[in-house]
Amino acid sequence: MAGKIRAVARMVLLLFSMTAYLAVFYIILPFQKKQLEWGLRLRYQWMKLAHVILGIKVRVHGNIPQGGTLVASNHQSALDPLVILRFLVAFPVGKYEIRGYPLIGFAAEKTGVLFVKRHLKDHRAEIKNEIKDHLLLNRSVLLFPEGTVNSGKEVLPLKIGGFQSAVQAQKPVVPICIQYHSDLDVWGENDGLMAHFFKQNGKPIVRVDLYFGPPLMSEDPIELAQMSKKFMERNQFYTDCPSD
Repeated sequence: MAGKIRAVARMVLLLFSMTAYLAVFYIILPFQKKQLEWGLRLRYQWMKLAHVILGIKVRVHGNIPQGGTLVASNHQSALDPLVILRFLVAFPVGKYEIRGYPLIGFAAEKTGVLFVKRHLKDHRAEIKNEIKDHLLLNRSVLLFPEGTVNSGKEVLPLKIGGFQSAVQAQKPVVPICIQYHSDLDVWGENDGLMAHFFKQNGKPIVRVDLYFGPPLMSEDPIELAQMSKKFMERNQFYTDCPSD
């Protein structure tokens, strides 16, 4: 019962904070000359607040990459982008459906989200070019090359489109791995979004280890994907969970 109350309280606070930040976004955005840079700063401030609201505690391992890097992560939870973007300034690749969400979609686009229609081949090719262009502008791009959130039992085969963009731009790939301490944090095979939120955020603390790998360079996108997958597989499972 306490877990459900905690999850509901966190959801209310999270929605309230999102509403407040969206209000600030829409009021101030027209007056900003550098809208993208301002939007990224605002997004970062909200990420910090969201970590406090949701009780997310992260230990960071390795060196956080700077601009001009393709960052490829495993994908175990709906919180994954929130965990990463608290520490990394990057342009995440997300599902195009989010672009259609009232208020949120436009704000997401203005704060650096790149939307992809995965089922349309032409649009996937367009996004690959957009990723390359961002990398050439010395901006980092975050993607989840498994293509979907999974139950964490294994790392799924990585799609190579983003790695092709890195090769074309002659920019490094940094693999990262999100490692949750509790099975309750990992997306279950039968989870819906709400069920997953309540399961994960009913706990007092969400403990996470975030591993940044070494920069990888290759002229072969398949080799880059394979090396990234091996790094994720070495770090995905947590074996010594402290109690919450």
